[in-house]
Amino acid sequence: MEDLLKSFDVNFYWGLAAFVVFILLFLKLGVKHILAAVDARDKKIAGELAEAETAYTKAKKLQVDLDQQMRDAEAKITALMTEARRDAEVLKGKVIEQGRGELDAMRQRALAEIESARQAAIVHLRAEVADIATLVAEKILRTSLDARKHEDLVMQAIETYESTQSVKH
Repeated sequence: MEDLLKSFDVNFYWGLAAFVVFILLFLKLGVKHILAAVDARDKKIAGELAEAETAYTKAKKLQVDLDQQMRDAEAKITALMTEARRDAEVLKGKVIEQGRGELDAMRQRALAEIESARQAAIVHLRAEVADIATLVAEKILRTSLDARKHEDLVMQAIETYESTQSVKH
């Protein structure tokens, strides 16, 4: 058993020595690279965090600016709509007034045309009456002035005139 313990002790010391050598080599060669990689990764993460923080700050400022621009645009749109409504009301009033003026002008022209037609009818009626009177006078002068004949001649003249009017129309 003693041999076993000796061999165990020797193996233990050789194993321990190999482990210590491994740790020393690992520390000498590997730890520096691992620490450098970890430091580089930390620096990269810190840089990215700083960039993200800067981007976040810029985005917040941009959002505030855009919100202000939206409020300004909404105010401007409201002002433009109010002005457009006011202009539309003014234009509506002008169009209505213009339409009234045109209607008055049309009414005046129609009244003038009616008056002109009335005057033409009066002139025409006078001419017809004069024609009838001339016919009656002519027939009266050709015959004797007997009251009975005179009345018959007037009736004939009126009938003749009426028959010529119905033929004309």
